[in-house]
Amino acid sequence: MPYRRLPTTDVARLKALHTCTRMAEITRLDQLAFAAEHIHTLRNIINKLEGAKHQQNQARRNQISFNREHQPKLLKTRLYLSHFIQVLNFSIIREEIPESARSFYGLEELGNRLPDLKTDTDILEWGKKIMDGENQRLKKGGMPIMTPNVSRVKVWYDQFYDGYYNMLTANKSTKRADLKMIEIRKEVDTLLAKVWDGIEKFYSTYPEPERRKLAEGYGVVYVIRKGEKEAG
Repeated sequence: MPYRRLPTTDVARLKALHTCTRMAEITRLDQLAFAAEHIHTLRNIINKLEGAKHQQNQARRNQISFNREHQPKLLKTRLYLSHFIQVLNFSIIREEIPESARSFYGLEELGNRLPDLKTDTDILEWGKKIMDGENQRLKKGGMPIMTPNVSRVKVWYDQFYDGYYNMLTANKSTKRADLKMIEIRKEVDTLLAKVWDGIEKFYSTYPEPERRKLAEGYGVVYVIRKGEKEAG
């Protein structure tokens, strides 16, 4: 026995909704297989679903775009920070800068190991430490690190910083759009279940094959179970 199945995709949901509204447009109200009170709700929820789907698609496009734009900035900022720290370490090795200067940057005074710069949060943390540390050391009379200097590091860090928070904002927008779609899908499925119940009830006195065929004209979907299909 075929069983009724609600749509499982947004395309299928819209198709089912549009089929019901189209039948309402071409059928006299006294012959309509579902309650006329649902017509307005069907039209409204079509607009709601289409609007939310558009916003979700736009949010995802923005997210992809910001993520793509952010990656080169991340790589460049990591490179400049790494080079700056390496130049600092070489200057200490050459005894041009004392080992104690590492404390300005939050680095261990002994040893020349580079800090972890793998993630965005690492870059955010160490970028600020390096820039603040260099400015503090210069105020104490230290000679500036060159090639790259802190101004050059800041140029890329600022671009990274803006890109990072643009990316976060885009990611949050996508999550909000996804949650909104989940809510609307539940509304659509609940409405379709009510409308389809009414359609099946309207045709309940008809023989089984004819009843399904008439309901399918309103967009009701029936699925044959695998075992039954093979048996048939």
